[in-house]
Amino acid sequence: MKVFIRLIFLLKPQLPLMLLGALLSVITVLANISLLAVSGWFITLMAIAGTTGITVNYFTPAAVIRFLAIVRTAGRYAERMLTHRATFNALAHLRHYFYQQLEPLLPYYRINLRSGDLLARLQQDIDNLDNFYLRVLLPIVVALISVPIVCYALAIFSPSIAWVMLVALLIVGLIFPVISYLASTQLSHEKSHLESHLTEELINGIGAIKTLLVYQVSISYQRSIANITKQYYDVRYRLVKINARLNAIIFLLIHLSALACLLLLLPQLSMGEVDSKSLVAVILLVLVSFETVSSMPLALQLLPQSLASAARLFAIIDKEKPIDIGVEPVKHGDINFENFTFSYPEQKTASLVDVNLSIKAGEKVAIIGASGAGKSTLVNLLMGFWPTGVALSSSHSPTNCSSSAAESEHSKGSITIAGCDLSLIERESLRQHIALMSQQGHIFEASIADNLRLAKHDATHEEMRKVCQLVNLIDFIEGLSKGFDTWLGTSGTGLSGGQAQRLQIAQLLLRSASVLILDEPTKGLDRHNEEQIMSNILAHVKQQQRSLLVITHKPLMLEKMDKIIVMQQGKIVAQGNHSQLVSNNDYYQKLLNYF
Repeated sequence: MKVFIRLIFLLKPQLPLMLLGALLSVITVLANISLLAVSGWFITLMAIAGTTGITVNYFTPAAVIRFLAIVRTAGRYAERMLTHRATFNALAHLRHYFYQQLEPLLPYYRINLRSGDLLARLQQDIDNLDNFYLRVLLPIVVALISVPIVCYALAIFSPSIAWVMLVALLIVGLIFPVISYLASTQLSHEKSHLESHLTEELINGIGAIKTLLVYQVSISYQRSIANITKQYYDVRYRLVKINARLNAIIFLLIHLSALACLLLLLPQLSMGEVDSKSLVAVILLVLVSFETVSSMPLALQLLPQSLASAARLFAIIDKEKPIDIGVEPVKHGDINFENFTFSYPEQKTASLVDVNLSIKAGEKVAIIGASGAGKSTLVNLLMGFWPTGVALSSSHSPTNCSSSAAESEHSKGSITIAGCDLSLIERESLRQHIALMSQQGHIFEASIADNLRLAKHDATHEEMRKVCQLVNLIDFIEGLSKGFDTWLGTSGTGLSGGQAQRLQIAQLLLRSASVLILDEPTKGLDRHNEEQIMSNILAHVKQQQRSLLVITHKPLMLEKMDKIIVMQQGKIVAQGNHSQLVSNNDYYQKLLNYF
């Protein structure tokens, strides 16, 4: 129920359109019921008139029938248009909402959320919510409004018929849907899980197709996919069988109800209390009145699947979110970590422990350590991906750099830039001050120039040429027929791995930031390019008076750093320049030999 109410609240912006669509749906259903009843009455009347030769007024009934036919046709068209528009708007709103909620979580939680799983949730689970309004909410609303109206109309003619129909409609509209819901809940959860699992496996398999072929496991992977697919369609088949059986029982109940009503009316017909025209009209009304509840079993069968999909989406966005209290503009100055300890949510051990580190303005610093040493965590914190403080109450919240942010349950100590606590610095200002080139950098499906302008939207052609010269990419670009306007495919298709790496370094250099952070910048580059690019980067940093923070294991780069930070299991175990560490630190020597 909590998920249901939360989902209704999310659809609130589309509520006027949804209610209008529901109103039109009710009008259309009632017009259709009335049309069949009046038509039956009119046809019977005309047959009696033709047999007995009596004179009847057929203009008025004919006009009513035409009016009802027009209302039904126009109402059905308008109802379909409005309800589908509301559904499309709702899905677009949900996608936008879930992306907004997901965006601040990804810099940290991406390590736990696989791309295939994310895609399944953001696409397939939201698509499953397509049923929530059209096939779940709408039939419920139509039934709640239409059933009392139909029963009231029948009660005017015959209370006994109205009671029979009320019982029959409750069985079809309430008892059978509850049975459908109970029988389908577990299967719907299985279906939702298998859909997500199948999508995830397909995406991951396609992305790793070369690896699967190289290790000759593609056939076994295909069998795994086939097995999941079989399980998925088995579950779907069982759901279809439940719906088919209920439809068969409903079909039988509808005609038994009509027969029961006929048997109740026959004695009244023989006694002259009911005429034959009204008898036919009532029986047809009874038959068509089940249209008000015929969709209810399917609606409650789809409800668990919709709620399961919504719950999977909420499970992501309900993760603990970082609290941004930053309002201060960043200032150029030293970066300091003071007795800083940090642990991620849902993680028992700390990723950083008692870190004390100073990066002076204009200094070149390298960080080295084995995988899991805390290097990426340190960089992510410095980029503000996970704030280091928590917001206080409004009357005690820090408002300027002279105040100190409160320690959160995940962090202790402080990170400051030019004496201002990092958590108090406005995020946009921070990311203009610090630029990052990560190992997982992305090349967009756009031109080379467009990808460069991500770093600086108003970059001139000359500025782009200059940074591409620094990374030895200009000869390649100018050798292309369209130069900087050359279109790159998905994830940089059209560039080699080394060229994509150099393009990302060019993006970083184009950024007018005071602090540059490079995560393995020369990974995958040959010795010649590595030496030349690093020399150009260091000269560029010196000329622009920028600070440089590099995560690397390449001795060539380490020798040119002012300071090297050696990390192990979240702690800084040594600091110094290359020559000092080589001669005095065994762990540093071990790392160099290992890498």
